[in-house]
Amino acid sequence: MSRTRRHILYVASKLLLHPGMNYQKSIKSIASGISLFLLLGTSGFTVISPAERLIGVWESEEKNLLIEISKEDDHFVGTMTWFQCATETIMRTTVDSENPDPRLVDRKLLGLKLVEKLTYQGDDVWDGGKIYDPNSGYTYDARIQLTSANTAVVRGYWKFRWLGRSMVFNRRLESSSM
Repeated sequence: MSRTRRHILYVASKLLLHPGMNYQKSIKSIASGISLFLLLGTSGFTVISPAERLIGVWESEEKNLLIEISKEDDHFVGTMTWFQCATETIMRTTVDSENPDPRLVDRKLLGLKLVEKLTYQGDDVWDGGKIYDPNSGYTYDARIQLTSANTAVVRGYWKFRWLGRSMVFNRRLESSSM
């Protein structure tokens, strides 16, 4: 508990437990204490729904790829924000040359949505989405499962989950940089 919250609770308890107060003043003190706590005491709390635990920047176990997972309407998407390349210039100019759609072969890989339309299924599983493999140009069904708060197993598969490949990603902490 933070120092500020402890202080608010201490002040509120002193207001409530003052021996000379009458009933009407006690009610006002209780209301004041609750208002003060709600105003100041809860400002540091962040409530994250179970579905939103996936949101953040994730790094492949091989440390060659960063994907930022975000929420878009009622589903989750993953955008490629970095990938290992000989130089940053090559990374920023590399295009989707393997895409089977000729209209898409000139789009840049950096910033490309690789994961789309994932929905939270419960029990730390997001499913029903698609994942694009820029190395092959194919799009697969996608499923992500958190195995811990900072580890995710991403599975790309074709029709059946056992016909696919998994990659492990670790949550990238804010203080880390490439």
